[in-house]
Amino acid sequence: MLQQILRDMYVDPEILAELDENQKQTLFCKMREEQVRRWKAWNDKVEDEKEIKRNTKNKNVSFMQGEDGEPWVWVMGEHQDDQTIEEILREEAIEKARQLAEKETDELRRRMESEIISDYIELTPKIEKIQSASEIVEDDMDIYCSVEEIQKKIHSKPPSINNYTFDHYQNKTNKYSIEEKVLQDNSMNNAQKVAHRVALWEKRLNERTCEIFQNIQKKQQLVAKEAEEEEKKKEQLWLEQERKAKQAEQKIREIARRAREEHRLTSNFEIDTAYGTVNSGAPPGRNAVQEWYREKEVVRSATLNSSNKVEPWFHGLITRQEAEKLLLDEPCGTYLVRLSERIWGYAISYKAKDKCKHYLVNATPKYCFVGKNQLEYDTLGELIKYHQQQPLTGGETLKFPCPRHSMKAIHDLFDDK
Repeated sequence: MLQQILRDMYVDPEILAELDENQKQTLFCKMREEQVRRWKAWNDKVEDEKEIKRNTKNKNVSFMQGEDGEPWVWVMGEHQDDQTIEEILREEAIEKARQLAEKETDELRRRMESEIISDYIELTPKIEKIQSASEIVEDDMDIYCSVEEIQKKIHSKPPSINNYTFDHYQNKTNKYSIEEKVLQDNSMNNAQKVAHRVALWEKRLNERTCEIFQNIQKKQQLVAKEAEEEEKKKEQLWLEQERKAKQAEQKIREIARRAREEHRLTSNFEIDTAYGTVNSGAPPGRNAVQEWYREKEVVRSATLNSSNKVEPWFHGLITRQEAEKLLLDEPCGTYLVRLSERIWGYAISYKAKDKCKHYLVNATPKYCFVGKNQLEYDTLGELIKYHQQQPLTGGETLKFPCPRHSMKAIHDLFDDK
């Protein structure tokens, strides 16, 4: 049987009920030992599996050692040459700004180079055209012939034609030379302008770096400010949620406290027997109690004061549970008087420190606590006044009449229906 219990880790309730305390303790210890044994076996198995996995990976980690033989550790910020977080972030921002400025300069250089290339491509046909025209003129004059041959060519042609040819050649040569020079000057001017602009941008690299760094700092400050504002909003929201949660928790605690108090008062209900036992003649029901009160007690003005008004401590025909609910939130020493359904008389419900106490008061022929050898009073009010000064059996005195929350129970007593 023990082996089966240890295997299944379960004990039949009927078997457990038949065991005495020593046997139960022994069985508990055996079951606990079996749990520990199983846990150790499982733990050893897991460790073996981990060791196998470590061996299969074949990875080793080595740490740099210091002068003392221990692993070398560097804690950021402890050395005198270490930079602060703010300095490191500042240097990173400056480096980022410098890289952006260099990138802009490279893009400008490439753009200017492309412009120069396009200008060159556009001007090249014009330059080649001028050069070809110049070659044609030179071919007409044949500059590689001798002086005598040139003179012969000139004298062999009419003067007008010779003069025209010479003047035409000179004019065409001058025209093409001027156009070529203008094109070359324009090309040189464009190149010089581009080079000058690039040089200026390279000179302004540091200035541009500072500008970009300042923009980065502004963005970081703006982001930090927005994050701070968002954090404040979240903190306010969290505080509001925490306040609501605390209020809800307080309400739950108050409900639980009232429930515990009500349960404790209900579970500790007792009829004080120090004044004797309850009479055997109990009323048959609530209607009988109401009829008895109207016929007997109203005539005697048992619960009325000198002004013929109901005493503040009288609550009519209410139950014990209703009386305890009325006394629940009242201070200790609060009391009320109600009609009893157990005897022909009344019950005094009193709020003590740890529970509510209930004392039965017999109303025939005079008013006294139930039992033998009890003091008798002509009126119920005299009994109440006496114990406002003299303590009851529990050592308490009647201090504060419990306020009435409703007059329905009083009105029902005086209703003739």
